[in-house]
Amino acid sequence: MSLTDAQRAAVKFYEGDVCGSDPFWGDAKAYVTLNSLFYPGIDTERRRAAEGKRLNPAITSDTERLLRVCTDLLQACKAADISKPRCAYRVERHADYLEMRRAGKTISFTSTSTEGFLSEYGDRIGIALLEFHIPAGIACLPFAEVLEADYAKSDEQEILLPPGLSLSFSEMELTDQERSIIDAQGNSPLVKCLVNVGESRFAPVRDSERSQEAEPSPKGQGPASVFDNAGPLASACIYEALNSGREPDPADVLRYNAWKRAFQAEVFRCAGW
Repeated sequence: MSLTDAQRAAVKFYEGDVCGSDPFWGDAKAYVTLNSLFYPGIDTERRRAAEGKRLNPAITSDTERLLRVCTDLLQACKAADISKPRCAYRVERHADYLEMRRAGKTISFTSTSTEGFLSEYGDRIGIALLEFHIPAGIACLPFAEVLEADYAKSDEQEILLPPGLSLSFSEMELTDQERSIIDAQGNSPLVKCLVNVGESRFAPVRDSERSQEAEPSPKGQGPASVFDNAGPLASACIYEALNSGREPDPADVLRYNAWKRAFQAEVFRCAGW
């Protein structure tokens, strides 16, 4: 599978194979912030911060760099579709699983593993076990095949699903072994689900799919521009508040949500989907 240098760099960045002290490129867990940008509202940001995961304002402070990374990731997924059916697994936040089920598609970049349910990802509060059945030809990114010897986390055998893949869900019985997988509070999974992956439905989250917190643009303003600095400034205030266990300013939430919708639309436009 042949990727451009920029696409390959974006894949390694998402994986967490980073070095140096740059607050953007040096964040080994940049995916925590990056993935939250594709969800409506700030519910998922709240959940991540409550788990002790840091939301990084440097990720949103440089919109052009952020757009390039996300565009390269999307295009890498399209270039590296799989040639045979795969079965992959994910320990998901139960609340984020419900968001996906409601939308009928992947909302953000979604990391799965062909090595089963990885217990180290039970560091979430309230978990669902998802077993993904991925047909041949689906746009997704098998890290081992793309990165080969440069794959820093080869034990995970990750397949990255992009946002916008259609999904159908069927709940299954948990086995005793699966019940032994615990979340950050020592609780067993709330559900196990078989997830059939279908063709791409690349598009930003529609108004009807938004959570209650994802309001329209702030009063007195038109649609937000992704290059409007108000969104990144609001994100910095929100991240600081959530990282510190405080409630963000509602006005910042409105600006941030409007900016996120503009960001999602621009990513899909730049990626040509």
